[in-house]
Parts: sequence; C-alpha cells; structure tokens
Amino acid sequence: MAECAKRVMRSSHRLMILVSLASGLTACASVQDKQWYQDAKSASSRAFNVAADSTSKALKRTQHYLAEQDLLMKFHDAGEHSEKQVLEILHRSGVGHGKSPEGAGTPTLRTAAGHTRSGSAAGAHSEAPSAVPIQYAGALRWPVEAGIVSSKYGPRWGKMHKGLDIAAEVGEPVLAIAGGDVIYAGDGLHGYGNVVIIQHDRQMTSLYAHNSELKVHQGDHVNQGTVVALLGNTGHSTGPHVHFEIREGDNAVDPAGVLPASMIASGQDQPTSPHARVAATTGD
Repeated sequence: MAECAKRVMRSSHRLMILVSLASGLTACASVQDKQWYQDAKSASSRAFNVAADSTSKALKRTQHYLAEQDLLMKFHDAGEHSEKQVLEILHRSGVGHGKSPEGAGTPTLRTAAGHTRSGSAAGAHSEAPSAVPIQYAGALRWPVEAGIVSSKYGPRWGKMHKGLDIAAEVGEPVLAIAGGDVIYAGDGLHGYGNVVIIQHDRQMTSLYAHNSELKVHQGDHVNQGTVVALLGNTGHSTGPHVHFEIREGDNAVDPAGVLPASMIASGQDQPTSPHARVAATTGD
C-alpha cells in the first residue's frame, strides 16, 4: 500500500512538472507573439511616416512650382532632336521594326527581346538577352512627383511634339514609370542632352531627356519609382525640364493617355490627393 502511494505521488509530481513546463512555454510563446506584433507595428509605422513625409515634401514642391508656373511655362525643348538616333537604339534592342514613327495612340503596354549591356554611345555594342516581359501588365506612374507640364504632346511649331515637357527645378528626381531594362544612358543623342531610355516589355519604352545627372547605366535593371536621373537643362532646352516620351515600338504615344488621370491637376488648382502632384497647364 505504501509503495502504491509512493508511485501515485511520483506520477503526480511528474504531472505537475509537465504542467509547469507547458505553462512556461505558453507564456514564452505569448511574449514572442507580442514582440512580433510590436515589431511589425513599429515597421509599419516607420514605413507610413516615410511615405507621409515624402508625400508632404512633394506637395510642398508642387505648391512652389504652381506659384512659379508663369516662369516654368517657358521651359521646354528647343531646336532639333534626333529621333533617328532614338529609333536606332530601339531597333538594336529589338524594339520596333522600322515602322513609321509618326503614329500615335494608346499603347497596349509592351518592350524588347534584347539590349546592349555597356557604354553610352549609340550602336557601339552587341545585344544581350533581356529579362523584360512579353507584355507589361502593371500600372504606370508619372516620371516626377512634382512639376508643371510646360508643353503637351501634339503639334507644336509646325512639327509633332512626341512627348511631354515637365518643368521643375534642377535636381528634381526623375523616376522610372515602370520596371524595366536601361537600354541607353548617356549624352550621345543629338538635342536630348543627358538621356535615359528604359525598355519595359517587348515593345514599350520610355525616354527621359535633358537631365542634369544620370543615376543609372546602360544594362541596369530598374524597378518602378527608381530615381534614374535628376532633372536638368542639358541639350536643346530653354530651361530646366524633363522631356518625357512613351513609345510602342517605333511609335510615340501621348503619355497623358496612359498615365494615371489623377496625377494631372489644373495649373490653377492645388493638388487634392497624394497622387495629384504633377500640375498640368494649358500651354503648348
């Protein structure tokens, strides 16, 4: 009888130890869960604060540009730009096939089968495989967060203006409108100054000209929103602005037709949302 009692006591003791261990593990897991939650909450808060700060700064810059729009409206392209050299870059990258460059319309959002990997001069290098998709399926963004559209796409001075001119101060960040491969980065295209061309899929490309400084190199892969250049006044230009083009194959299209509509505000209005930061005026 005594031996049986001892066995019961030993079993009870073991059970109490197991219960204590289980309680300890549960408490530890609870503490870890709380710590994970706090860490995630803190990271989310930091990301929100960074985004809010960026939006606030962009809105302040836009307000400044709106106040200076009479001056900024004078900043746009000047003189000749060599579209022939641009098309040569595109063709070497597998974009377009000698189609008429005069076409215009809304692209189906497509970019290239290959691109040159090194250097800046047009046509000096061989092709290499590209990772761009057959057809780009994502949304686009504007190439700057703040500025004034000083010259729209369309007929201008008896010729076709095949892009948008967006005026701002020298140094305004110029951003990739979508992910893609940099197929040109240099100053060797007549009239364009420091220019970047990005290939987004087999046929769709974007061009950013007249920059003060380039932040990417030919052969780089960039994500949407990457700073590819700083806005400037190089090449044939009357003042600081970025000349921005979107092409589907050889054909330039109106960027205003494919960029988010909410990004365009009247030149007389204040932006009303974080996405309405580029002010468009009625100037040609």
